[in-house]
Amino acid sequence: MLAKHRVLTIGMTGLAALCDENGRCEELSETPQAASEQRAGQLGLNLFGLSLHTDRSAGNNEVNPGIGLRYTFWEPAPRWTLFADTSVYYDSGRNWAKYIALGTSYRFAESWYAGVGVGYAQSQSYNHGKPFFAPIAGIGFEHRRVTYNAVLLPSEDASSKVAGIGFFVTVPLGKYP
Repeated sequence: MLAKHRVLTIGMTGLAALCDENGRCEELSETPQAASEQRAGQLGLNLFGLSLHTDRSAGNNEVNPGIGLRYTFWEPAPRWTLFADTSVYYDSGRNWAKYIALGTSYRFAESWYAGVGVGYAQSQSYNHGKPFFAPIAGIGFEHRRVTYNAVLLPSEDASSKVAGIGFFVTVPLGKYP
């Protein structure tokens, strides 16, 4: 069992292990957890990075560093998970965006998830800086317990339903009550 404080060790081939302060490591599994394995109470670290936009000529910032947390708080059925996210990232309009979200995901294949959520966000880039609610749809691929996420970025104007796609990873930190 790892201590509460862990360090993510990154190797040449990607994410390799979670290690405690004494150097003891837990190798990340090659295979995803079985759908029946409980994920309730799982805490994850969201690491943000990139976005692609439908209007590439608009000059949007497509490098979006940021950090956040995901907490899986309930599994109402074997393939369904309910979770909460909170994060801060440098958005496409070159401002810091903050959000909280509640969502659900469905494991439709061994390593694949589809999900939808509602987020409450604030950024000077959107809605004249006023906080707003937005629906968010996404897809995730899990490899070695790390989930690679892609989410549809909602558009602000009526001429487009989708402004682009955002990409981030969720690294498991452990189970917490």
